Amino acid sequence: MKRVINFTKIRFVMFAISAVLIIGGLAGTFSLGGLNLGIDFQSGLSQRVQIAPVAMEVSYLGEEEARFNILDEEVSIDVFTNDGKTESYNYPLADYDTAAELSQAMMEVPSLTVNLVESDAPASAILSLAFLVDLSEGSAVVNYSNAGSGNSIEIDEIRNVLSNLGDPQIQVVGSEDAQEFLIRLEDDGTDEFSETASSQVFNQLEAKYGTGTVIIKQSDYVGPRFSTDLGQSVILLVGLALALILVYIWVRFELAYAVSAIIALAHDVALLIAFIGLTRMEVSTAIVAAVLTIIGYSLNDTIVVFDRIRENRQLMRDADLKTIVNTSITQSLSRTLITSVTTLLAVAAIYVFATGQIQDFALAMIVGVVIGTYSSIFIASPVLLGWITSRRSRKLAKDNLKYGSQTSGKKAEPKDDEQKEDTTAKVVEIPTVERKKKGKRKKK
Repeated sequence: MKRVINFTKIRFVMFAISAVLIIGGLAGTFSLGGLNLGIDFQSGLSQRVQIAPVAMEVSYLGEEEARFNILDEEVSIDVFTNDGKTESYNYPLADYDTAAELSQAMMEVPSLTVNLVESDAPASAILSLAFLVDLSEGSAVVNYSNAGSGNSIEIDEIRNVLSNLGDPQIQVVGSEDAQEFLIRLEDDGTDEFSETASSQVFNQLEAKYGTGTVIIKQSDYVGPRFSTDLGQSVILLVGLALALILVYIWVRFELAYAVSAIIALAHDVALLIAFIGLTRMEVSTAIVAAVLTIIGYSLNDTIVVFDRIRENRQLMRDADLKTIVNTSITQSLSRTLITSVTTLLAVAAIYVFATGQIQDFALAMIVGVVIGTYSSIFIASPVLLGWITSRRSRKLAKDNLKYGSQTSGKKAEPKDDEQKEDTTAKVVEIPTVERKKKGKRKKK
C-alpha cells in the first residue's frame, strides 16, 4: 500500500504559473533588446581589453636575440648567444617589494635597459603578458594592476570614449578591479572593418588613458555570412531534434504521448531562453549546447514517467486515468528527484570553479535541470491526461450523436475523467513477480 500524491489536482495552477513566467520572461527579454548574442551569432569585432598603468619599459640593445616574458608571477629573460647557448634569467615577483627593486635586479642582464615609469608600483601587482615579447624587435611594456587603489574605470567612461564608433556593446569581464572590458562593434559591411575598428578602439583608449596602458588580451572577428549561417544551423538543429523526438515517442508509445512530450520540451526551452534573456547571459555555442543537453535530460525524465503510465494502464484497469497518472508520477518521484539532485551537485561544482563560457554553461544547466524536473512532474503528464480525456470526451459525444439511445445498454461512462471521484487513498502496487506472471499468461 502506498499513498499517492494528487499532482494533477493543481495542474491548472501550474499551467498558469508557467504561462506567466514564459510570457513575462520573453516580454522582458524583448524589452531589453532581445538576446545578448555572442560573437558567434553576431557579425562584428569582439575584443577583451584591459586598462592598466605602466610600471616600466624593457629594451635590449645587444646583437643577440632576447625574449622577455611574465608568466606565473615570474619575469623570465632568455638571451640566445651567437655560439648557440641560452642564458636564462628568472625573477620571481614575490622576491621584490616594488617595481624599482625588480628593475634594479634585472639590470644584471647585459645590454638590457629598463625605463622605470612607476617606481612605487607593487611588484606583486605586475600583470602577466598575453604573449612572449621578442626584445630584438621592440621593447616590452610592463603593466601593473591598480586594484584597491580606488582609481578603477567605470564602464560608462569607456562608452563615452568609444561613442563615435557607433553603438558599441561593453561589458565588464571578471571583477571591476581587474579593469577588463569586453567591447563589441557591429560590422558595418566594409572590407577593412576588422583592422580599422581594432585600431580605432586601441588608439582612442590610449589617447584617453596614456601610451602603453591598453592591453588587447583577445580579439575575434566574425563575418556576417558566418554568423547568419551559424544561427540558421542552430535553429535547424533544435527543430530537427524536436522532430526526431516526436517520431521516436510516437513509435514507442502513441501520438498523445509524443505531443505531450514536445509541449513539455517547448515549455522547458522557452523558460530557459527567458532566463538567459533576462540575465543578459551571452548566447554562445556553449549555451546552445546547454539547451540541447537540457532537452535530452528533460526528455529522459518524461519518458520514465510515461513508461510507468503505460505500464499502469495495463495493470490498473479498474482505476480512472487521473489515478493512474498520479500513481505513476508518485512511483517515479524518488528516482526523478535523486537524479536531479546528483546532477545539480556536479554542475554546481563546475559553476563554482569554472569561469567564462563554461560557467555560463553550468548556470544554464542548473536552471535547465530544475525546469526539466518541474515539467516532467507538473507539465508533461498533466498535458497527457488532458489530451486523452479530451479525446475520450469527443469520441463519446460523437458516438452519442451518431447512435443516440443505442448505447443505453452499455455501462455508462463519465464524459470526463474530471467527473470521477478522486481516489488517492487506496492504490495497491502489483509486485514485480505478479507482473511477470501476467506477462507470461498473455504470451500463452
